[in-house]
Amino acid sequence: MTKKRIEWPVALFLTINPLVTLILTPVYFYYYGFQLDILLFALIFAAATNLSITAGYHRLFSHKSYDAHPVAKALFLLVGASGFQGSALKWSSDHRKHHTHIDGEKDPYNINEGFWYAHMGWLFFKDSVDQKIVAPDLEKDWMVQFQHKYYVALAILTGFAVPTLIGWMMGSALGGLVIAGGLRIALTQQSTFFVNSLCHTLGKQTYSKEISARDSWFVAVLTHGEGYHNFHHKFQIDYRNGIKWYHWDPTKWVIKTLNMMGLATKLRQISNTEILKARLQTEAAELCNKGLCADKLTAVREKIIEAQNKMKKLRDDYEQFKVDAGKKRAELREAYDLKLIEIKREMEIAKLEFHMGMKQWRVYARSV
Repeated sequence: MTKKRIEWPVALFLTINPLVTLILTPVYFYYYGFQLDILLFALIFAAATNLSITAGYHRLFSHKSYDAHPVAKALFLLVGASGFQGSALKWSSDHRKHHTHIDGEKDPYNINEGFWYAHMGWLFFKDSVDQKIVAPDLEKDWMVQFQHKYYVALAILTGFAVPTLIGWMMGSALGGLVIAGGLRIALTQQSTFFVNSLCHTLGKQTYSKEISARDSWFVAVLTHGEGYHNFHHKFQIDYRNGIKWYHWDPTKWVIKTLNMMGLATKLRQISNTEILKARLQTEAAELCNKGLCADKLTAVREKIIEAQNKMKKLRDDYEQFKVDAGKKRAELREAYDLKLIEIKREMEIAKLEFHMGMKQWRVYARSV
């Protein structure tokens, strides 16, 4: 068996920074007390760091789930560097390998190698991942290439120098260095690492049971919305991870806000029909394993999908007729208004058919 070569710079930083920070933080609080302004700055900087990883490194650069204005890209690259998680180019390349080879030997953070290995152990060894960059589209992006080339300098500048300077301006350079620098880096790193470990260990396999990725609201809270990981692996192009209005996904909200500001465009989103189809297919396979593998189950599933497709078509027709009605002369509007009423009635019927189908489905699910 070949002995693994340790990636010393990474291994030392991942070990020494949290260790030193855990020692200095209580010492600092003991001598200087809880300085609210420093703590608030550190908290805001930590949130910005995490969101630069989730919305920038992950959903923008790794998956191209939306297009970003150069200003947004620059902010993601600068603040993302402060998290000491590698350049966006290297990070995205490794992450794409993870999606391509999930749970296999070529998966950089393969959960089958153990929880600790998937969490951060893989970073300690040179041989745990193919070092070759596989991201030709990102290699053509001059901003991404600039950050990659000068990553170490940018990381030290944004990760330690800037918070120390801001801390000094707020009355405590040491507070900026220790709390907004070292402690922030350690905590945001662990938050990101939980996606690779906890999200492949805890939660539900809602859309696919063929992969280890899981959906977990608990992990979503820890990771700014990245916890709906089974959905993400099934539909990785979607800019959302949490698709329900109540899902905790601050990253999705940030991207949507950027879109309203004109800093993000072409937000890619999987259709509700495809999402429902995947969920029902997964549930059907589970019911089949429990002994309920009947033609009636298939018929109900098809009925639900048909009703949903019908609702979408009618909704689109309704919106189009509203536009057309506004363009017609007064004497023709009455006919269009009657047609709109008819379409609206059909939409209500389709909605009832959809909900009836879902109720039937749940009855079958509860019967096993």
